[in-house]
Amino acid sequence: MKRTSLFVAIFCVVTFQSAYAGPIVIAGSSMESPPPFWEDSFWGMTPTIDRAFPFTIISGGPYYAEQLQVAAYHYSGMPGSSGCFSISLDQSGHPGNPIAAFEITGITTAQTVLTAELTYDTILYPETPYWLVGETPQGQVNWNLADNIFGTAAYRTGEDDWVILPHTNVSAFAILGSPVPEPCTLSLLALASLTLISCRKPSRP
Repeated sequence: MKRTSLFVAIFCVVTFQSAYAGPIVIAGSSMESPPPFWEDSFWGMTPTIDRAFPFTIISGGPYYAEQLQVAAYHYSGMPGSSGCFSISLDQSGHPGNPIAAFEITGITTAQTVLTAELTYDTILYPETPYWLVGETPQGQVNWNLADNIFGTAAYRTGEDDWVILPHTNVSAFAILGSPVPEPCTLSLLALASLTLISCRKPSRP
């Protein structure tokens, strides 16, 4: 009986790890990781100009948001080595309240894809509109445009209202995440863990 329980426990743990081996692209400009981008093609972000792009999550969720990948750089001789990015809810077709934040540091004059980790759990749902909002606290950060991808963009100056730009270039980004386990899967994993712990206990003489 103990051997059967141990086998079931190991099977549950291995199955769980195989199903959630790592983050996948759950949203993005081109649904690729890293996102492809055009060199020397960008939207500029400054302390007074924010940029935003709408996105939806792939089916099969919900998902935990884990990583953000963006293509960015700054001009030589100018500050702008960091960018603040947030996932915001949609509010009547405009960026609304933020629900997750990423900080990307180490932005250089080289045009490259940078990655930021989300340090707390944020769940994103399919068929729910979201916006990715970018800003910088100093200088100018150039957010590279995606490779031949067009859609909706938005910008605002200072605290003004968002201005929507339909049918325009979209900046390069990818959001990576993992599926939220179903309650039954979590229960099986908990049971498997308890079984493994009990099997490790030495028997009394």
